[in-house]
Amino acid sequence: MTTSAPAITAVASDDPRILRLVRDLDADLAARYPDEPCTGGAHIHPEIRFLLAEVDNRPVGCCALQPFPAPDTAAELKRMYVIPQARGRGIAARLLADAERTATTLGHTEIRLETAVHQPEAIALYTRAGYTPIPNYPPYQHKTLSRCYAKPFLWTERK
Repeated sequence: MTTSAPAITAVASDDPRILRLVRDLDADLAARYPDEPCTGGAHIHPEIRFLLAEVDNRPVGCCALQPFPAPDTAAELKRMYVIPQARGRGIAARLLADAERTATTLGHTEIRLETAVHQPEAIALYTRAGYTPIPNYPPYQHKTLSRCYAKPFLWTERK
C-alpha cells in the first residue's frame, strides 16, 4: 500500500465496499470480544450516512453517522473501521474529521459514540479529537465493556 492521502467520499450503506469493510469490522470485534455478540448492525437507522476512505482506489476504512431520534439534535458515529494494513497513517482521524464536518453541515449539535475497553486505539483517537466520556446511553447503558463519548459543536463552528 502506498502512502498517498485517502480520498473520502459519501457512499450508500449498501455499497459493496462498505459491506465488505463492515464484515471485516464485525470479525475484528468478534475476535476482541468473543463472549459478546456483535450487534453493530442492529441499531442502524435508515438515514445513516457512510463515509468511505480509499487509497489508490482501494477501500481502506469507513465510518457512519446516523441521527438520534428527534428532538435530539445529536448524531451517532458508528462503524468506524480502518483495515489493519492501513492503520497508523491518520486515516481514522481523517474519517472522523470528515464525519464531524458532515454532522455540522447537517445541523447536528453533537456527535456521540460507543466503543469498548478492548479498543484502546479507538479510545485514544476519540480522546485526541476532543471527545469526552459520558454515561453509557441506550442501548449500551448496561454493557460493562462499553464506553461512550461525546463532542459538542459550538454554534460558531457550524456552517
